[in-house]
Amino acid sequence: MKEKTDSPEALMRDRRATAVSAPLALRLSVYLTRARLDRQIKSGLPWHATAELALRARQLIDPRTRQRLASGLRGTVEWVDWIGSRPSFSAVMIERYGVRAGREALLGLAERLDGPDPVCPRGIVLAQILLTDGCVSPLFSRHCERTVVEAVWEVADALEVGDQTVEYLYS
Repeated sequence: MKEKTDSPEALMRDRRATAVSAPLALRLSVYLTRARLDRQIKSGLPWHATAELALRARQLIDPRTRQRLASGLRGTVEWVDWIGSRPSFSAVMIERYGVRAGREALLGLAERLDGPDPVCPRGIVLAQILLTDGCVSPLFSRHCERTVVEAVWEVADALEVGDQTVEYLYS
């Protein structure tokens, strides 16, 4: 029996699924609901359960997404190094002391994201939250319950993949 081209399994096997090979309606649906899909992946919903989740997982583990996140982490560290203890006039308030304390962990996470090893989509979602969410990320909130190092370890743990993950994502 021939497999449907928009089934989760077919999308996960097709390395070009984030480009033109996925049906336009599916790509549009994923684009419009990516925040919800990311929340579902973060919560542990099997990302290969639906075609939308499968395509979103492919988008998340794409090397360009990983490189963009790694660049953002390095840029945050570089900005804190550059600004030093001077007053800053920026719309984005980075928690400089937290970033300085977690400097090596952030740079290590950036290396992991840039590396060739497979990653789990949930870890990418957590890395995006770390880098962009001013309410819950210790990079921006002085009153966050976790330190930068603790948050980086949580992301690093979530990036680790099991055998089934590798089979679905990278075969």
